[in-house]
Amino acid sequence: MYVINDELKTFIESGVAVVIGTADDEGRPHMAYAWGPRVHEDRVQVSLFIDAARSATPLRDLDANGRIAVTLADPVSYRSVQLKGRAAGHGEPVAGERAWVERHRDAFMASTALVGDAPSTIRNLWMEDVIRVDFEVEQAFNQTPGPGAGVPL
Repeated sequence: MYVINDELKTFIESGVAVVIGTADDEGRPHMAYAWGPRVHEDRVQVSLFIDAARSATPLRDLDANGRIAVTLADPVSYRSVQLKGRAAGHGEPVAGERAWVERHRDAFMASTALVGDAPSTIRNLWMEDVIRVDFEVEQAFNQTPGPGAGVPL
C-alpha cells in the first residue's frame, strides 16, 4: 500500500495527461486515455475515468487480473509519475463526477495550450460517456525524463 501525500495529490488532480496500462492474462498490453483522476480521502485509492466506448479491453483485463499502471504527465514541465496497483472496481460515474471530469479536461486543455496544442485537436481525444475505474495504489515512481526516472517515490 502506498499513501499519497498532499503534494502528489495536487499533482494527480491537476491538468495532467493520464494514460492507463493494463495487460491480459497472457501479458498482452493495452492502454487507454483517462480523465479526472481523483485521490480518495484514504490517500490510497484513486478514481479515474475512461471513455466508455473504448473501455471493453482494459475493463476485461482489470476484471481478469486487477493489474493497472497509470502514468500522469504534466504537458508543460514533463514531470511524470507512474502509479501501480490493483483495481478496486469500476462502474458508472456518480453525482458530481462528470463535472470533475470536465474540470480536469478544461485544465488539461489549458496546459496543452501553453505548449501550442490547439484546443480543437485536444478535444478530439475524448468522448462524453465515461466509466469510472477505482484502484488502490501499491507503488509510485518518478517517471520524469532524466536520471531520476524509475526511482520509487
